[in-house]
Amino acid sequence: MYFIRAIVVAVVGAAILSGGCHAAATAGQPVQAAPAAATGQLTVTFLYMPPTELEPTYHTAMWLEDKDGKLVKTLFVSNELSNQEYKVGYACPDWVKQASWEKAEKPAVDAVTGPTPNVGNGAFAFDLGQLGIAPGTYVFNFQVHLAEKYNVRFRGTFNAGESAEDVKIEVLYSPGKPPADDNIVRDVYVKYAPPTSQ
Repeated sequence: MYFIRAIVVAVVGAAILSGGCHAAATAGQPVQAAPAAATGQLTVTFLYMPPTELEPTYHTAMWLEDKDGKLVKTLFVSNELSNQEYKVGYACPDWVKQASWEKAEKPAVDAVTGPTPNVGNGAFAFDLGQLGIAPGTYVFNFQVHLAEKYNVRFRGTFNAGESAEDVKIEVLYSPGKPPADDNIVRDVYVKYAPPTSQ
C-alpha cells in the first residue's frame, strides 16, 4: 500500500555526500582535485505520483556529465538500483551505461547511495564544491525507472561558478512513453546557485 507523503532528502543527501566527497572515484569517474573556488549548489525538487495503471519502481539516478556527454560524477542513486537492479539492463539504462557501476569501489558507492524516494514531494541539494566539481559547464541528468522497460530522463545544462540560473529541463522517454503514462514524475525543477547567492 502506498502512502502519499512529502519527502525532503536534502539533509540526508548532504550527509551522505559530505561523507564521501573525497572517496575513491567510481569507474569512469576520475578523482578530482578540490576546485580553487567554491562552485555553488544545485537544488533539485520533484513530485513522484502514486501508481495508477503503471506500477513504477521509482528507481532513481542523478548524475553530471560534461558538455561532451562524458560522466563527471554520480550524485545520487537509490538503494535497490545501486545494489542489484542496475544489473537487469532496463532500469535507468543511461546512468548504468555511463557509470560502469559493477566496477565502482564501495566507498564511492556508499557516498552517493540513499533510500529510494517515496511517493510525494522530494528535494535534493548538492554542494558542488564539496563534491570536487570545478567551475564549468555541466549537464545534469535525472533518470527514473517507471515500469518494465520504460524510463524517463530529465536533462539540462548549467554553468557552475557563474550566475544563478533556473536550469531548463528537457524530458526524454526511453524507449518511448509507456502506454499508460500518467506523468508519474512531475514538477521537476532544478536551480543552480553560485556561492554568493546561497
